[in-house]
Amino acid sequence: MKKTILSLAIAISILSGCSTKVIFTTSEKDAKIYVDGRFMGTGETPVVKVKKHTCVNVKTEKTGFLTNDTKYCYTGYSWGRIKTKTIDLTHDDAFDASIKNDYANKDFEQEIDSRLSESDAWKIISQIVTSYFDNLEMADKATGYMKTSWQSKSFSQKTIRTRVIVKQSSISPLKYKLKIISEYCDQPNQSVKDDDKFKEWDRILKAYDELINEFQARLGQK
Repeated sequence: MKKTILSLAIAISILSGCSTKVIFTTSEKDAKIYVDGRFMGTGETPVVKVKKHTCVNVKTEKTGFLTNDTKYCYTGYSWGRIKTKTIDLTHDDAFDASIKNDYANKDFEQEIDSRLSESDAWKIISQIVTSYFDNLEMADKATGYMKTSWQSKSFSQKTIRTRVIVKQSSISPLKYKLKIISEYCDQPNQSVKDDDKFKEWDRILKAYDELINEFQARLGQK
C-alpha cells in the first residue's frame, strides 16, 4: 500500500513538471499582449500553459512605448505552479522626440507679403530652410524649387528621416508651397538611401516643429 501511494506521488510529481501556468501582465494597463502571435489581452493575459522545455514569444505594444518582444522558456524547475510575469514597458524615445503634425507629408501653401519681391522671398526661404537643414540637394531660384538632402536621427527602435521641399505655386499673387517629408523605419541606424525601408510618419521631430510657423511669420502678409 505504501509503495502504491509512493508511486502515485512520484507520478503526480513527474506529471506536474510537464507544464506550468503563467499569467503575463504589463506595467502599462492598456498595452496589448500577444503570445506566439495571438492577441491574448490588454494589460494582462488569461492563464497561459507552457510545456516543459518549450518557449513562448510574448510581444507587447502600446503607442508611445517601445515594442517588447521576449522569449520565455520553461525549464521544469523555476516557475512553480502559477506564476505572474510582469513586463515593464519603456518609453519610445522617437515618440517623445516628436510631435503629431497635420502638415507632415502634406503641402503647406503660403501667400507672400506683397511688399516682398520674388527675389527677396526666395532669399528668406533659403535662410529659413538652411537654418534647419545642413545640405540642399537642389535649389533653383528661376523655377522656385528647392529640395533638401535627407537628415536622419536614430533612436532605440527607429530611424527617422526628414527633408523639406519648396515649390513656387503661383506668380500672381506670389505663393510657395512647403512640405515637410517625415518618414520612419523600424530599425535603428538605417541608411537614408534605403527607400524601401521607410514609411510615411504622421509626426515630425520637434527640431522642425517651428519651421512652418517661421515660414508663415516671415513671408506672410504683415
